[in-house]
Amino acid sequence: MKIKILIIGLTLISFSVFSQGRIKVMSYNLLNFGNYTSYCTTANNPHENKAGYLATIVNNQQPDIIAVCEMGKHISANYMTNYILGNSLNINGETKWLAAAPTDQSGSYLINGLYYDSNKFQLMSQPVVVTDVRDINIYKLKCLQMEEETFFYVVILHLKAGSSNSDASDRAAMITKLMNYLSAFGNNKNFIVVGDFNVYKDTEPAFQNLINPSNPSLAFYDPINKLGEWNNNYEFKDYHTQSTSIDYDNSCFSYGGMDDRFDWILISSSLKDGTDNIKYVDETYWAVGQDGNRFNSTLIIPTNTSLPADVINALYNMSDHLPVVAEFQIGDNSSISSMSSTPDFYANVVNPTDGMIRYQLKSNLQKNIEVNIYSGVGQKIYTTNINSKNADTQAIDISEFANGIYIMSFKGEGIFQSYKIVKK
Repeated sequence: MKIKILIIGLTLISFSVFSQGRIKVMSYNLLNFGNYTSYCTTANNPHENKAGYLATIVNNQQPDIIAVCEMGKHISANYMTNYILGNSLNINGETKWLAAAPTDQSGSYLINGLYYDSNKFQLMSQPVVVTDVRDINIYKLKCLQMEEETFFYVVILHLKAGSSNSDASDRAAMITKLMNYLSAFGNNKNFIVVGDFNVYKDTEPAFQNLINPSNPSLAFYDPINKLGEWNNNYEFKDYHTQSTSIDYDNSCFSYGGMDDRFDWILISSSLKDGTDNIKYVDETYWAVGQDGNRFNSTLIIPTNTSLPADVINALYNMSDHLPVVAEFQIGDNSSISSMSSTPDFYANVVNPTDGMIRYQLKSNLQKNIEVNIYSGVGQKIYTTNINSKNADTQAIDISEFANGIYIMSFKGEGIFQSYKIVKK
């Protein structure tokens, strides 16, 4: 009876947090914005024109946070940061946008940048992870919409480009430094990792260190769960983000058509499960302008009707990458927090479900785990046992039960985690 009362209590708690609204994040590789080279010039990639294209895209998508990479230092890093602020964001009477101070502790010619709605966020800190390639920037934002103190962390990175083993090793070294920082930090609650990852498949060490780190509590997740070998793979035509052009008509742009998933927004477990006041909103992740009809072709051929023509034109001319967006609910905690667990155990539960509950354990421990499912009134409808080291995807069929709210719990020595499951 005690466990039944606890489950019901947790269910009630999960509904007691009131909604505060959504936020939208955009991650965008700006393609040498203000970085001029022998191939990217003031003639074929002028930052003045690009600022106008970016304004069109932002006006259409209405993000609250914009994380960018491939910003140059023409005149100075501060100049380019403020140029975007004054020519793409705070225009037509708008005044809400602020920018984080640019950094270049790693000594690169390309830097990252963060812009945010000052009505919704306050920038608290911005530590830098220094690497041999480029800075990895971490921004701590306080959510001003919440009475309870709540933070949202944005990690922006631009990993080493290239398909050689040496390039992959450089990417792995960069992510190792990031994960070491997060491990020392103590948690990755409400963290997103965004930017241009330049990875070709999910088995690459850099990507594996993000999604399957040695400490399971630091794992990040693909919100749309589309992992695999993305490069030149028709199966992932709906998710490719690069390249928007097929012809070598502009030497600044990479060409060859849409066939890589380089650009990402990965989320921490707390954002996936909603256990710390912020939760990813299902089906809001999108490579902007990607309609699934672009495989090894351009953004504009065949005709792209996913957005207004002026926005498609802006995307095509702005960068050889597509921006990626995702939305998050603030203050609507739709899952139940872990009660008494260890950072060495985490259960990744796919939610909501249409009748088949799928989950995977991530653990360094060798323990017996009791898995239970309860109805919304505390009636146990399923139980089984599994070893915590079993990393296979498990499936539980509850299709015979009515649609509604269920509670799934994981219990073991020193472990108790519980989640609200929505059956649609």
